Amino acid sequence: MRYFIPDWEDLVDPGYDFANDKGTVGKAKYRDEVYAHQIYKEPNYDGLLFSKNTVEDGTIRTKSVRDLGIHAFARFEKPIMGDCGAFSYITHESPPYRTGEILAYYQNLGFDYGVSIDHLIIPAFYPVKEYRYNITRENAREFIELHRAGGYTFTPVGVAQGWSPETYKRAVAELLDWGYQYVALGGLARTKTKEIFAILEEVEPVLSQDTDLHLFGVARDREGQEMQNFQRLGVTSFDSASYLRRAWMSANTNYFTEDGGRYAAIRISPVYPSSPRVRSLLADGVASFEQLQKLEQQALKAVREYDKGRLDLEITLETVLEIDKVEQYNYDQHKQLYRRVLEDQPWKKCSCEICRDLGVEVVIFRGNDRNRRRGFHNTYVFYKRFRKLITQ
Repeated sequence: MRYFIPDWEDLVDPGYDFANDKGTVGKAKYRDEVYAHQIYKEPNYDGLLFSKNTVEDGTIRTKSVRDLGIHAFARFEKPIMGDCGAFSYITHESPPYRTGEILAYYQNLGFDYGVSIDHLIIPAFYPVKEYRYNITRENAREFIELHRAGGYTFTPVGVAQGWSPETYKRAVAELLDWGYQYVALGGLARTKTKEIFAILEEVEPVLSQDTDLHLFGVARDREGQEMQNFQRLGVTSFDSASYLRRAWMSANTNYFTEDGGRYAAIRISPVYPSSPRVRSLLADGVASFEQLQKLEQQALKAVREYDKGRLDLEITLETVLEIDKVEQYNYDQHKQLYRRVLEDQPWKKCSCEICRDLGVEVVIFRGNDRNRRRGFHNTYVFYKRFRKLITQ
């Protein structure tokens, strides 16, 4: 079973100065930034997933991908899958793409796998579920017919949408009848695990031994034998960015450990005049700009000194939490969460490249270059746990 990670422009400045919070002078976006697989000795995933809506967004990124091809742009030799990014047009009556243009797009950019055009079926759109189901199946039928006739070299992936185990089974059976050897189940990213299992139990009997099955947006690593059961039921690949993105999107689980532990990162937000948070505090008259800057720098210094064994835990906590006192924001909750991460010091127990290089900076919630690196670490942890689970 293979893990693909969706691309959301997850790059960082390789020369970022954490001590002074300064980026590399003259750094060009994309060109001078690096992906996680350029930081780690071995990639923490088996492939990448690029959605068309994020590739062709009209920016300099679009031109770079077209000029270089998808592999050279991503600096990645392993498999890359492409899809149409169905969530980006979920409210549209129909997908904004034609099969012919999508086939050419996958071929011209050098994708290894290209997914047919689908239209999501989620509860909000159940009144038109049959319509969306038929759009998805007709697009898949046309996709493989034109792929076969056009001599395209990437592997076609037929995607199934549904609203019940039976409709997913029917869709997958048709895809296989049309000649697909790689099929995918879409629309399950927010579906409960037991419901996903019910769908897989229904779908598995129609799969052949050489059929590949992909789950879009689904990954599990905490609840028993889920990944092993996915594999048992025919899943050969899946994608998810949740472990990466929790580094900055979760309220209190931002840093993962190999033994299943999860910690909050310590929030020390940058203080600069254009920050909406800073402007709001200044407008409320709770502190001056200079006072906020002082609290920020004192908090950073305290965490770093604690990491070196030069400052007491209680003093460190109180120094960091002075910011919460001023903002009147989650003081008690943060005190408990920060105490745990500072006491356990999980960054010192991790052997990954990022934790070795950054040290305590990896658990400071502050800016893209820390937060995304923490996400890279989380992906490293997830991938190690995933590989261990499926080989047991």
